[in-house]
Amino acid sequence: MHTYTCLFKGLKMKKILLLLLLLSPSVSIAQVNIETIRSDADSKDFFFGQVKGGLELQRGNVEITSYGLELISHLKTIEQHLFLKLSTSQGEQGDTKFKNESFGHLRWTFMPWPVGFEVFTQFQHDEFKSLRLRQLNGVGLRLEVFRIKDDSTFVMSLGSGAMTDYELLTNGNEDISIRSTTYLSVAKSFDKKKKNLILLTLYYQPLFANPKDYRINIEANLNTILISSWNISISNSVNFLYDTNPPDDVLTNDLIVKTSLVYNW
Repeated sequence: MHTYTCLFKGLKMKKILLLLLLLSPSVSIAQVNIETIRSDADSKDFFFGQVKGGLELQRGNVEITSYGLELISHLKTIEQHLFLKLSTSQGEQGDTKFKNESFGHLRWTFMPWPVGFEVFTQFQHDEFKSLRLRQLNGVGLRLEVFRIKDDSTFVMSLGSGAMTDYELLTNGNEDISIRSTTYLSVAKSFDKKKKNLILLTLYYQPLFANPKDYRINIEANLNTILISSWNISISNSVNFLYDTNPPDDVLTNDLIVKTSLVYNW
């Protein structure tokens, strides 16, 4: 009887925690760390993916409704990896909107050796950064410097390439340029299925024509399994973004802390 009581209490506590996470805020970010998507792609299946979501509701002295949804799907073989990410984040305080963002990224990576290449396209909309549309199209090389697998996994990767950067602002101004894009990522997992993972990533994206115009994205991620039998985990991240030349009336930097509930399928 004692065993069944403990089991019942354990399941009840998990469900309460799951409910609290669903009601916690989920914030989407402007410059998205693609390495977090790649780190979750160690499945042996050909087709797989995950769904993330968060919801914040406040009623009373302050009325806030905020939610974020994210869908990621993968097609993967030993040498090739195609993945798609789609996300949206909306928020209102009373009748006033304070968040309206959407994002899409499609990337194909071919790794016949420890070095390979990748092609990607990306779109982004962020009303409160005066960004009606940012469209990126790029190619680059990827090098996996270290890949050690036993009971745990350690991977260090380098990537470098070039991309076109088209921006259409809410005031109607538009611009197109070419940027270099370079990243370094270090991932350490504590189980073979990468359900418990630490990931550190740095992106550096200067203009070719003006290296003083650059963007930096530094992100630390911690993924932990919550309910193994349901394929549900928690994703936590701390993200610092810096843009030397943002649109008018937009700050040069952002610090974002994000918690998401993840369902892997």
